Amino acid sequence: MVVLLAKLSAGPGKSSCSVSHTRKKDCGLPEVLLTDIPMECTSLVFHTVLVDPNTGVVKTSSDEENDTLNILLESGKDVIIYYGRYQYEWIKMLANEASNGGKNSLKEMEALKTFLAERPAITAIVLIGLQYPVDATAEFPTYTEDFKKYLNVFKTTLPDMLIGLDLFGFSLIDQYTYPKFKWLDIKEINGAIDFYAVTTESFNLCGNEFRNTGCAPMNGDMNHTLDKLKDVLQQACIPIEKTYFKFRTTPTSPDNSLTLCDLNYEKMCTQPQVANDWCSDTQSSYNEKGQYAQKYGVGFMVIFIDYDDPGNCCNCDKPYPAFHAILDGFNGVSTKTCDLLKRP
Repeated sequence: MVVLLAKLSAGPGKSSCSVSHTRKKDCGLPEVLLTDIPMECTSLVFHTVLVDPNTGVVKTSSDEENDTLNILLESGKDVIIYYGRYQYEWIKMLANEASNGGKNSLKEMEALKTFLAERPAITAIVLIGLQYPVDATAEFPTYTEDFKKYLNVFKTTLPDMLIGLDLFGFSLIDQYTYPKFKWLDIKEINGAIDFYAVTTESFNLCGNEFRNTGCAPMNGDMNHTLDKLKDVLQQACIPIEKTYFKFRTTPTSPDNSLTLCDLNYEKMCTQPQVANDWCSDTQSSYNEKGQYAQKYGVGFMVIFIDYDDPGNCCNCDKPYPAFHAILDGFNGVSTKTCDLLKRP
């Protein structure tokens, strides 16, 4: 038990929560107060802080996003930010870093250091956008070497900041099942990475076969399953003790045309006729995902907690039914059935 707690201390905690804070702005719905977010959220996650490729300035994408981040920073919980740049921008920025002394990395770290100095509640940064673009036509043979230099500069400049790496689960499966190019050598960079955030949000497109499992099923004939993902994580040498799985806590729709304002459990429970073709996890499949995170990692993240029926329109044992069902599974508990979440 002592060992497990020590492992968990080097990351976001076993059950961290992404908060959008967009319910009022985007949907005209009451905003969820930070005091109403489950106390079991071990840290709060913010998406996303970017590096401007032209100016090198580190900033949120808008003033509204900056306001959201400031609200999270006042929560009293550790705050984790997703940070970085888009894929081709990484390739351009990292080019030849290992051979030029990390010139670009050093410049970026000064801007990041200033950003973080004003926000001491930020305890970890998850780097985004490192995976090859899907339309990449060439391999970048020094990618690992150059990124390793970047990480060394990061650790030297910000020695107390935890570094996470964002990994798309479906992309990892494709990379190891149908390899197109060599990518990052995890063994080479693992010493500088404190944890891996492995997302399962975009595993499969919503179709009838996922209606009662969600789009990240445990197993099946499709290319992307959680069983295949855990095998690939082992092949990639990603340590279990550094792995956190990211799960969505809202349904998905077949054509992806609906926003979170319409695509949520509040709507599914109060207007089930509009949700007939949605793909949704059940409380049982959420339990399974929690068990999976406990067996093959040390924790999980959910996105977005403030759209997970905070007002308990579904009349479950507790509000935030998806989050609590995943947490129950992680803790080895079966969640009491919630009638309005049953699918016909």
